[in-house]
Amino acid sequence: MKSHCLTFFLFALGACSTAATSAPDDDAANADALVTGDAADIAADVSPGEAIVGGEFYVNVDVVPFGDLLLPFKATFTATGSIANGGMFTSFELRAVSEKTDPIYISEPLATLTNVPIAPGGGFSLLTDTIVLPGKASPTGTDVHIANFELKGTLQKDGSFCGDVGGTVIEFIKDIKSSTFKAVPWGTQGDAPGSSCAAVAVKHYAPISICPTLKAGVNEMPSAERTRKLTIVLPPDATATNLPVVFLYHGVADDMGGILGETSYADNQKTAPFILVVPQSERDATGKAVSQTDWDYGMHAFGDDNPDLVFFDDALKCVNQQYKTDAKRVYVTGFSGGGLMTVFTSMAREKVIAASAPSSGGYLFKFNATSNKFPALVTWGGGGDSAYGQNFDLMAKELIPFLVSDKHYTIQCNHDTGHKWPAAMTAANWAFLSRFTLGEAPKPFSDAEIAAIFPKYCSLAK
Repeated sequence: MKSHCLTFFLFALGACSTAATSAPDDDAANADALVTGDAADIAADVSPGEAIVGGEFYVNVDVVPFGDLLLPFKATFTATGSIANGGMFTSFELRAVSEKTDPIYISEPLATLTNVPIAPGGGFSLLTDTIVLPGKASPTGTDVHIANFELKGTLQKDGSFCGDVGGTVIEFIKDIKSSTFKAVPWGTQGDAPGSSCAAVAVKHYAPISICPTLKAGVNEMPSAERTRKLTIVLPPDATATNLPVVFLYHGVADDMGGILGETSYADNQKTAPFILVVPQSERDATGKAVSQTDWDYGMHAFGDDNPDLVFFDDALKCVNQQYKTDAKRVYVTGFSGGGLMTVFTSMAREKVIAASAPSSGGYLFKFNATSNKFPALVTWGGGGDSAYGQNFDLMAKELIPFLVSDKHYTIQCNHDTGHKWPAAMTAANWAFLSRFTLGEAPKPFSDAEIAAIFPKYCSLAK
């Protein structure tokens, strides 16, 4: 008996289950079982002028629980029938797509479905068991397993189709049933093909107009029409002038207190004055992170349409207003999901970032040249650096060559002890960041300085 498999490309994630086949004698019986009742009669009685037109389609998926991550596919189908009267997909193939490469990568068919009913009105539902999505078409480069995957949609009169996506990402134990998709004829997608049946306007957020008083400790502030929390750690002399500002981002399933404890980053203030800003990811009324990835580093939104970037802008503005900071010495660092947010913020806010230090981080989009060649300290834990099934070793090894080729001064530190922030990197992290000033040519560390300041596993990336 033929199994009907459909695969989708989710959270940075990629491969496919192939349809299992049995003896040819079962094929006809299986087709009859799939097209039953009214659908079987409709498939044989269609007005020629109302035929469903197949072809190749760009499928844009909004994986809502993962920070509205947008992921592309290519679908190809043939069909009989009409939208009004119903019919069937005689064949339906879905391929994974990666737009990080040039030309874009399109996988071999992830699955081929046959004889799938289309209801009167154009509705259809495709359900399968666990599927595996291929890493080559994934933003993180790592395979991900999805159980009970479902694509439930409606064919539209304009030649598109759209609907809802369901399933569970096994690595995160996370249901994605609130996700949506839209498909348009391949080659017509443009820059904004949409990702649902509804026409949703891009939301732009105004910058904060009146800053709250920010004190040492946990603070709340309005930003991007939300209430956000951040911890401010002040140096012993908070009245000093030209204070650098360091943003420290926590990882998935962590919080402000967790990253402060894990890194002991505030210990650096014993020897150098700077303001440490520790943002917290957006939370719901119960205190649970709104996004499964905590931060919106997977959104195709890089300006005032990304609430986490607006939060960065607002927090920096308010810190600058209240304290005597140095606008040319703003730094960003973080671990794991916070390392991903570090790279994302550095790329999206390159004009204000003087230096960047991602630990177990990476970038989920196509690498584009930056005008500000911010120096970067890239730290990771080697082949065992993995969390939620995602390979941070691979992401670091993709990030470093880009930074070097784009002429960012880069030091690489592979501690090879897995997914962790080594204690030795806390002082080294600050020593690296504090070396650089926005708008000034980087002052490279000599070989002797690298040997003296950084752990022995660090070296200049070339």
